[in-house]
Amino acid sequence: MKQELVIALGGVGLAVFVLLIARKHLLTLRYTVGWVVLAVVMTLSALLAGFVEPLANAVGMTATGVLLALASGTLLLICIQLSISVSGLSSQLRELIEANALLAARVEELAIGEAPSQESNG
Repeated sequence: MKQELVIALGGVGLAVFVLLIARKHLLTLRYTVGWVVLAVVMTLSALLAGFVEPLANAVGMTATGVLLALASGTLLLICIQLSISVSGLSSQLRELIEANALLAARVEELAIGEAPSQESNG
């Protein structure tokens, strides 16, 4: 019972923390929803810990070990998803920097091309 209480309080604490940092605009809505869902699942898993016992016995683990394995797997999936997001953003940023450099070069080229004609008219 003590373990379930700690897990439930951890889930509630995670939800409160995520909502606080979301209010400060440090986390986008997309990630806020994901983390809040994870916090709710974590809190509900404390209530369902008794149902994990048969599975734990079948694989020769404790219920806490099974929940820890599930939590670790979930966090691993989140890390992979975030790595994919960061990789995509890095590619977009590189493309934007390249496009900006090409535009800056073109503007400089046009400015240099117009400079002599302005002086000859004046």
